[in-house]
Amino acid sequence: MCSVSLSQHALVRANQRGITHEMIRDLITYADIEAPVGGGCTVLRVSRERLRERDLRSRLASNPDKLTCLALVWSDETAEVVTPLVDHGGAKGRRYRRPH
Repeated sequence: MCSVSLSQHALVRANQRGITHEMIRDLITYADIEAPVGGGCTVLRVSRERLRERDLRSRLASNPDKLTCLALVWSDETAEVVTPLVDHGGAKGRRYRRPH
């Protein structure tokens, strides 16, 4: 499997938040939600609907239930993960969720 480039900030935050490299690779590979967040960055998420797919669940290297609340901020300019996020559903994470 290919290696994913992470910024120094992303490495620190992933370690603090218990986000493994397998989770990050799964998010990048299977993300079906993309939204611009400014500064040349995009947020990547895997939707709950997509995670319900049986064939996808069998291909994941990480726990699919943990992926439901994770997001990555990806820099298109540097082609690296800027930071991984755990979305707890509060107001602070609203800009990284799909608009309704």
